[in-house]
Amino acid sequence: MTHNKIWVVIPFYLDDEALLKCVDALNSGTYRNFEIYIRDNSNDNIFFTAAINQGIRAGLADPQVSDFLVLNQDCFLEQDALAALKAHLDQFSQCGIACPLQIDDQRQVTWGGSLDAFPAGKHYILPIDSFEEPFETYWANGACMLIRRTAVEEIGLLDKNMRFICSDSDYSFTARARGWEVHVVPTARAEHALNSSASNASEELTRIKMKDVLYFYDKWISGGLYSSISLEGQGLDLNTIKIRMNAVRKNLQRSGG
Repeated sequence: MTHNKIWVVIPFYLDDEALLKCVDALNSGTYRNFEIYIRDNSNDNIFFTAAINQGIRAGLADPQVSDFLVLNQDCFLEQDALAALKAHLDQFSQCGIACPLQIDDQRQVTWGGSLDAFPAGKHYILPIDSFEEPFETYWANGACMLIRRTAVEEIGLLDKNMRFICSDSDYSFTARARGWEVHVVPTARAEHALNSSASNASEELTRIKMKDVLYFYDKWISGGLYSSISLEGQGLDLNTIKIRMNAVRKNLQRSGG
């Protein structure tokens, strides 16, 4: 039996109208083999990353699931979008994450791929007619991304240390470090207004976002997190490691490598 079920994970928070529109868009689509998992954060808000991880864990228990769609409640897929994303994953085996163009209600592109990941996440934005063929991008926008199950099984869950933002960029970087690619599929489109998720940020959420950015910086930009982990163990210090690695480089050069 071919396993083509898509497990849709939606983190929900308070906005019933948006959620209804989001689910209606899925149910109106041409791709029908999916199951929706909604994590209601309204009473005990565990924020984006933990909600997504909870949903992914549930989906991994179902052997029929081939892919995971991470979807914001305020992101509304066009009719053929999910089918286009699924077809793209099926066609390109090295693509671990496929994303639609994100547009607003005036059909202006709000995310057409990614530029700078840090510190705030810069989006690639051009007129909608500029996007024709699928292309590789640096990182996926977590408002809507279809992740291949085999990639999830290899990479694992999103990094829980980034609770609200940056975990999508981090996951994309981790996927790319393992040989997977992140693609934008222009024939797949989803309505998602720019910064719509951040319009009513509380002081607590602002602090969480700042902590997320700092963790992302320590992990990917400064390398401080990786350095501290890699130096764990008896007898390891940075100077000793540098001396050993310089010796390896010299030996490689002498061998003609």
